[in-house]
Amino acid sequence: VVADVATLQSLPDREYNEGFAEVIKHAAIRDSGLLSRIEELGTKREKLVPMIARNVAIKAAVVEEDERETTGVRALLNFGHTLGHGIESAGGYGNFLHGEAISLGLVAAARLSVCYGGLSQKESDRLIAALRAFDLPTHLDGNLSRHDVLEAMSRDKKFEEGQVRFVLLRKLGDAFVSSEVPHNAIEDALLTLYGH
Repeated sequence: VVADVATLQSLPDREYNEGFAEVIKHAAIRDSGLLSRIEELGTKREKLVPMIARNVAIKAAVVEEDERETTGVRALLNFGHTLGHGIESAGGYGNFLHGEAISLGLVAAARLSVCYGGLSQKESDRLIAALRAFDLPTHLDGNLSRHDVLEAMSRDKKFEEGQVRFVLLRKLGDAFVSSEVPHNAIEDALLTLYGH
């Protein structure tokens, strides 16, 4: 993997920051220490090489563990993507950058993880604070229909035979895939994004 970090300096803040949704996701599923480094760095565009190298290593390790997608390990990379993709799709092209939609999905997944995965409220709050530090959205406005988000989510590949496979956290750095999240809990998690 070649990553020319100098190109990041040319990005507008919004595009630079939205990339950190995926970095924060990787920290959440596999390396809480990476989250500490993200928190220390903040939005400063310096000392990125070690963090990017660790981020790439996490993704590569997960893919290598389940190269052919037979064990379910690779699905961990979908943390935050179940609702995130629904938000991205329902929002229409250009309303959300990918990382912004995933940020919202990470918030919902963190809240579901508190109820169904064992994640502490303190760790959930920490994850959400990391997203906010990069000016990533953690709430939706009322312009996006909840029905449209749920409909878009139901068309996602993670929705199998009417059952949603959610990636949840036991704790930061420890993720697992669950099919045990009730549909009404998913709707409730989506509602929390609207500030209700």
